[in-house]
Amino acid sequence: MRRDGDLLVAHLARAEKNVLLCAPFIKLGVARRLLAAVGSDVAVEIVTRWHAEEVAAGVSDLAVFDLVASRPGITMRLLDNLHAKLYAADDQLLAGSADLTATALGWCDDPNLELLMPVPADAEAVLRCRAALAAARLATAEERAAIQAVVDGLERPPLPNSKTVDDAMAGPWLPKLAAPERLYSAYVPSARDRLTRSAIEAADHDLQALAIAPGLTEPVFRNQVAERFSTMPAVDSILIAAQSDLSDAVAVDLIETLVGSSDMSATARWQIVRDWLTYFLRDKYEIAPQSYVTRLRPGVGRE
Repeated sequence: MRRDGDLLVAHLARAEKNVLLCAPFIKLGVARRLLAAVGSDVAVEIVTRWHAEEVAAGVSDLAVFDLVASRPGITMRLLDNLHAKLYAADDQLLAGSADLTATALGWCDDPNLELLMPVPADAEAVLRCRAALAAARLATAEERAAIQAVVDGLERPPLPNSKTVDDAMAGPWLPKLAAPERLYSAYVPSARDRLTRSAIEAADHDLQALAIAPGLTEPVFRNQVAERFSTMPAVDSILIAAQSDLSDAVAVDLIETLVGSSDMSATARWQIVRDWLTYFLRDKYEIAPQSYVTRLRPGVGRE
């Protein structure tokens, strides 16, 4: 099944000079994922909009501004009446209905039905849109703070018919990738073709939830995954249980309590979690050789 997010990543990875990301709604995890595909010497322009009600509803993240500020070569602009979705890699353009969210790009279990397709750079509608984008103002820390202040003061329900968070972040998260040593290959755009489709789908679910910063070396990547993984609520509950000897049977019961029913059995989910523990947190956790319980390594205390 085609996922527009994968199409967009491949599109952006081909850029040699400049990239345009134009969408009203942009989620932080998706922005990280897309920028990781863009070369460090490629100039990036992001055009979006900041409406307090939409930020409060969770369909767009102000924290994208902080991500942009941390990486050189990126400009972020705002246009209040923006509705267009246009993604340029040099003179190659994609346009359609898909915002920069996991739900729109297919990086979740229940994606929207969207359209994203190539369009000619000299098409009249494209030229008109790009001319209008020239009126976008520069995003500033002052405006970000002002919008955040309004968001903090809102006392209203989310916008109707909108999802408050990306699906990959909704509910108690546990990893899906059964081979944690392959997560870095899924994270690096040039290495993804070595993986099966099912492995890529599982890894994308996990990378979106963990929201790892782009462009990391493998050692730094593993450290960041370990940190994010260990602080996820469901995982933290499992780590608390693993302070004592945690048998497989008890762990399976705990996972059933934490996440309920899903498309994967609690036994399979525990096997994946156990592999992640002993891969990303191997300095703290081990599988006891005789009893086969999961436990803290001798001499390691919980932080």
